[in-house]
Formats: sequence, C-alpha cells, structure tokens
Amino acid sequence: MTLKHAPLPLRARGPQMRRYRSERGFSLFFTLIALAVLLVATASIMRSSGLNLFSVGNISFQQDMVSRAEQVNVRMYELFRPGGALATNSSLAATSTANNYSALALSTNSQGIPLALINDTTFESVGVASNDISDTDSNTKIRYVVERLCDQAGDASTLGVKHCVKSPDSKPILGGSSTQAGMAIPPSFAPIYRVSIRVQGPRGSETYIQNTFLKPN
Repeated sequence: MTLKHAPLPLRARGPQMRRYRSERGFSLFFTLIALAVLLVATASIMRSSGLNLFSVGNISFQQDMVSRAEQVNVRMYELFRPGGALATNSSLAATSTANNYSALALSTNSQGIPLALINDTTFESVGVASNDISDTDSNTKIRYVVERLCDQAGDASTLGVKHCVKSPDSKPILGGSSTQAGMAIPPSFAPIYRVSIRVQGPRGSETYIQNTFLKPN
C-alpha cells in the first residue's frame, strides 16, 4: 500500500506577505499611541491628586495659624477690662509701648498692614518684643499692635468724631418728641480700636489678621 501525504500549506509570499507585515506595523503603532495616552492620563491624575493634597495641607496650616492668633484677643481683654493696663480714658490718651498700644492710627502699607508689624525698627517705637507670644513646639511667633483710630493723641471724648473714627449708632434718634429724645440719650463717644496681628510659622510662613473693637465697659 502506498501512503500519500497531504500537501503542506505554502507560506504567503510576495504582495500577501508585505500586506501582512504592514498590518502588524499599524497595530504596533496604534498600540504605542494608546500606551502613551494612558501614561499621560496617569501622570495627570497623580499630579492632580498631589496638588489637591498640597492645597488641603496649606488650608489646614493657615487655619492653625489663625487659631493661634486668638491668644491675642485674650490679651486684649486683659488690657482693656476694668483694672487692666488700658482700662481708663487717661491710659488710652497716650501711646504705651509697654503694651504695644498707639493712641493714634499707625502708618500702613497698601494692604492696610501697619508698618510696625512689617519692620522691626518701626515696631520699636510702638511696642516691645517681650510681648511676643512664642511657641517652640509649633515654631510659631505672634506679634501684635493695637491702635486707636484717631489722628491725634489725647482724651477721646475731647477729640470726638472730628479726629477719631467711631462706630455707627445702633439705635439712632430719628425724630419724635422732646420727651422721647430725652429718654433716648445716645451713649458717650467711643472710638474704634484696631488690633493687627502677625503670625510667623514654620518654613518662613506669615499670616496677618486684623480685628476692630470697642472698649468694653
């Protein structure tokens, strides 16, 4: 018996082989493009995540510095409350460097920050460094100045609205009988005071905060 073998398939040659190689080349090209796009997208996502974390960290850092500035409000209350160093009209009539207090408004920069907080030499004419509030654990230092918004020193009741800024009346007298006017006598003149705070933190960071207030009775 004679065995017959099936003919072996012939490999593609000529134009068919070139077309096959061309198709493989295009597939590889598009695969590389897809990989490049994926790499760019991955890098963008990672960068966006890093920026978000950085922003959240900065916000938390700023909030912490603002919270630390609340210590100055406590000191202001101690100075202005009855029995404090700045409790009387006579003590408020003149500048007191021992208490970082200026009886007249301080010079400021274009952002409204007193120059005494920006320049240490200028600060020496308004306050003393021993009043700074320092925390070695958090590496922060708080400096403040408090000013009366007047253009002259002296008793505020004598200077009046001509030389000092005052808060608007909460219950102004808008008319009525003379009897009603007598019963609604406006309170004595009270100028506005402003405290400006500089908080210095780690990595050379600085935060400036300002508050205005009236002298507590």
